[in-house]
Amino acid sequence: MKVTKEGWAIVSILVKHKEQLKLTLKYLLVSLFLILFNYIYSLFAHGVSSNYMSRAYLIPLIGGGLLSLIMLAFNNLTDLAKHLWDMGLTTLVVGSLLHGVFDIYGSESSFVKIFFIVGILLLFISIIVYFNDSKKSKN
Repeated sequence: MKVTKEGWAIVSILVKHKEQLKLTLKYLLVSLFLILFNYIYSLFAHGVSSNYMSRAYLIPLIGGGLLSLIMLAFNNLTDLAKHLWDMGLTTLVVGSLLHGVFDIYGSESSFVKIFFIVGILLLFISIIVYFNDSKKSKN
C-alpha cells in the first residue's frame, strides 16, 4: 500500500487540529441529543410543541460551529475563553428548553428570561477574554 503526499497532508491536518475536531464533534453530538430529546418529549406532549424546544439544537450547532471556526482561524483560544463560551451556550440551551417546557405546559415565567440574559452575557465575556488574551500575547 502506497501512501501519497495528499494522504500525509490529511493526517497532519487531523493531528494538528485534533482538539478543534473533538470540540466540533462534541457540539454535533449535543445537537443530535437535543434533536432526539425534542422528538421523545414531543411524543408525550399530546400534540403541543414549542419553537424554543424544537430549535434548541441550533444553539450548540451554530455556537459550536462558530467557536470551531475561530479556533481553526486563530488557534490561540485560552481555556478560560472556551469554558466561558461553553457555559454561555449551555445556559442558552437550558433556558430554551425550560421556555419550551413552559410553553408546552401552557404557562409563563419571567425568570426564564434570566437564562437568556446570563447566556448572552457569558458569550460576550468570553469574547472580551479572548481579545484581552490575544492582546496580551502580542505584547
